[in-house]
Formats: sequence, structure tokens, C-alpha cells
Amino acid sequence: MPLVELLKHHTHAGREYQPRDRIELDTSLARWLVDSGVARPVLVSDPDRPLHARRRTSSIRTPPPITPTNSSEETSS
Repeated sequence: MPLVELLKHHTHAGREYQPRDRIELDTSLARWLVDSGVARPVLVSDPDRPLHARRRTSSIRTPPPITPTNSSEETSS
């Protein structure tokens, strides 16, 4: 489950959280909070890898950005 750090006050499961509190959430809720500007993903490292090979990665996987198509190219034909 992804770990996020809250940027704003947030209530989850009836409990009040303050900015800088960290909570584990399911992926969809974590992504929603990050996209809404309420939280940021916490960077984690893989404890099973040797120290020199560890890389900090986000615990939330986000899809690649969608690039808009140019609508004028479609209508000019």
C-alpha cells in the first residue's frame, strides 16, 4: 500500500490528520489525494537491495501524461 505525506488537514476513516502526517492508503485513494494537492507520495527505498544499489522511488505509480491531439489537423482535410 502506498505511503503519502499530507500537505493539508484531512479526515480519513473518522480520524483527523494534520499536515506532515504520513498514512498508508490503497493506491486509488492515495493517487486521488496526490492529484487533489492534499498529499504527496513518500519516497521509499527497497530494503532488500544493497545500500549502493538502492534507488528512491515513489510508492505511487502514476500513468504517463496524455498528450492532446491538434484538432485543427483533423478538420483541415
